[in-house]
Amino acid sequence: MKFRLIQSNDRGLLTKVGDRTYARRKPAKGEELLELPTLFIWVKKPQRYLARCWTRWTGEVLEQDFIYEVTRFREVIDLQGQTCFHQWCSHQLRQEMWTMRGEVVDLSQLSCPEPEAVYEANRHKGSSGLQRRKARIIAQSPALSEEEKERLNQIYGLRDSLNQAEGRISYHVDHIQPLAAGGLHHPDNLRVLAAFENMRKGAKLPDAATRKQDACERSRSDH
Repeated sequence: MKFRLIQSNDRGLLTKVGDRTYARRKPAKGEELLELPTLFIWVKKPQRYLARCWTRWTGEVLEQDFIYEVTRFREVIDLQGQTCFHQWCSHQLRQEMWTMRGEVVDLSQLSCPEPEAVYEANRHKGSSGLQRRKARIIAQSPALSEEEKERLNQIYGLRDSLNQAEGRISYHVDHIQPLAAGGLHHPDNLRVLAAFENMRKGAKLPDAATRKQDACERSRSDH
């Protein structure tokens, strides 16, 4: 089953048919008019609720976001602090969210404001950094042999399998010599790294010991 998943801490909780909300992800091609089962995770500490419903794109947009309307509504349950369920969780966890049991939330005192009432202009301003990174990867990707392409796919495949097992984004593909320091998007310059280590490293160059360890690991994997 394919789900539409929306996570929010800056807009109202969906509570009934007719409620509208917004999301950055636009409908996939061919899904513009489809009603899809929707998992709406609403976070406002200490509460963490899950609304299960069906939504359809209204055809409206707010700046870079797309407005969706609830067409059928099931219920809202309390996730009770279960942080493994989030916007980037695996499809397996999304299926679990759709079928799991939980304490049903009393909606008598809750209502969902209109998107225009709570929308913040320029909320995707930070996405320009991602666009620059993508452009840099394209510019710093040398021509690859078929063997190098396979190694590249294996690195990203390992990251994806580890994240799927964790049920969250716990691992990144790291450029050993950062792109910002002239590093290439090449399998010799890539490794799977714990997300917190990659964030801590940032655009710093690795030290000599790290470079030596990475070279040894690549040598072992080649044999």
